[in-house]
Amino acid sequence: MSSSYLSIENIGKTFGRNGHATEVLRDVNLRVQKGEFISIIGHSGCGKSTVLNIVAGLLPASKGGVILDRQEVNAPGPDRAVVFQNHSLLPWLTVYENVALAVKKTFGASKSKTEQKEWIMDHLRLVNMLHAVDKLPAEISGGMKQRVGIARALAMRPKVLLMDEPFGALDALTRAHLQDEVMRIQNELQNTVIMNNT
Repeated sequence: MSSSYLSIENIGKTFGRNGHATEVLRDVNLRVQKGEFISIIGHSGCGKSTVLNIVAGLLPASKGGVILDRQEVNAPGPDRAVVFQNHSLLPWLTVYENVALAVKKTFGASKSKTEQKEWIMDHLRLVNMLHAVDKLPAEISGGMKQRVGIARALAMRPKVLLMDEPFGALDALTRAHLQDEVMRIQNELQNTVIMNNT
């Protein structure tokens, strides 16, 4: 077992369909220390998202395994939060309520309602979205939706934050600005991040 905080060990992934097997990953190894920001770079279709989905526990590896903080990853869990290219906000909930949903699920038993509210507001402040707490996703821009998705993920205080091309659907200016914001937040929180870049 590796002494790394997150260890991807000899990961392989093969998809089978109609009797045909397609190998998309072979012998992928990565060791990440606590507080590191790792960016996975490669051309479209090279398996970056597949690696993140295996770390997230959303997809089983065909070979190898993932160890996070000395525990094997076998299924999704709150210790690994994912921010997808699609913001995945619930359209009928406000900005505040979208973040609150994750906070209640993660901290409902350990934080009082007052503490939960402060926690939610702190994370919306972190991504500069306090001005939109009562707005629905349809009322805010794509960049703002991604900010809320990031706040929701961070509010769960995951051991590792997985970002799967989170800015791919945004215009170049918004993308550059949000990339700077993510780096600022990571520097402030010192959290462990793996981001898939195109």
